[in-house]
Amino acid sequence: MLIAYLDEFGHIGPYIEDGHKKFGHHPVFGYAGFVLPANNARRLGSAFKKVKTSLFRTEIESSATPAQWERKGSEYFSTGSIQKYPGQVRAFTGLVRQLKALGGQIFYYGDEKQRGTLAQTGREANVIALDALKQTIDRLCTHADRSDDDLLILMDAITDKTRRELVAKMYAHIYGRDRQEMRRIVEAPLHIESNLNSGVQLADWICALITRSSHYQLVEDSPFGWAPRYFADHLQGMFTYESKLHLLSGPPVHHSSILRMDPVSCRPELAGNLDSRTVP
Repeated sequence: MLIAYLDEFGHIGPYIEDGHKKFGHHPVFGYAGFVLPANNARRLGSAFKKVKTSLFRTEIESSATPAQWERKGSEYFSTGSIQKYPGQVRAFTGLVRQLKALGGQIFYYGDEKQRGTLAQTGREANVIALDALKQTIDRLCTHADRSDDDLLILMDAITDKTRRELVAKMYAHIYGRDRQEMRRIVEAPLHIESNLNSGVQLADWICALITRSSHYQLVEDSPFGWAPRYFADHLQGMFTYESKLHLLSGPPVHHSSILRMDPVSCRPELAGNLDSRTVP
């Protein structure tokens, strides 16, 4: 059996353009993480805990609940943190090598969001999340079927009431889609508090990197050029075949291309696709 550990990447809210005072967070929303054989999950979790303890021993020991302390991916993969602490780059790429040695791969699926406010696009957050999660489950099931394995998906806990309702809709999607690969998933995605699970914490770190790298692919003058520069070579070949970033126009981004240094074909501003991407 395979276990996939997932979290959200990008931003689920409306997006108009980078730098917009209210709607300028991120042009993409999706899910990312990793998948590996279940019998190796404990070994990877142990490796992650060892790395985390080595990097953040002072913070952990000073915490009121050391066993539940976590470094959020958004902090780990901030521009300042990566530039100030090169050891974090080495630590993460070391975890990627461990993941590879244990038969695991990185996965992502995301959608570029329509530009505009909610009133302009009509795309509510729960619809955006539902579409991305359906694609995520479908693609992970295909990945599991390819290797003749069953699949269990573990995700970071959801606190938002509207998105908790997605769980019920996922049951309907999984059992209502009559395809061979959908029989691979043994249960609708299970939600776990990230501070209690090393695998979900690692998925959060991966999501943070994919958030930075997808921003670089789509936003002109993005400050996250360090993402492909520091990590592209180390993550080459580590992505599942089913990993994809769906774009509103132009070809999608697949696999390791999420970390390409030359993102011209992905940026509407640089690829001549402004007519189909006009900001409302």
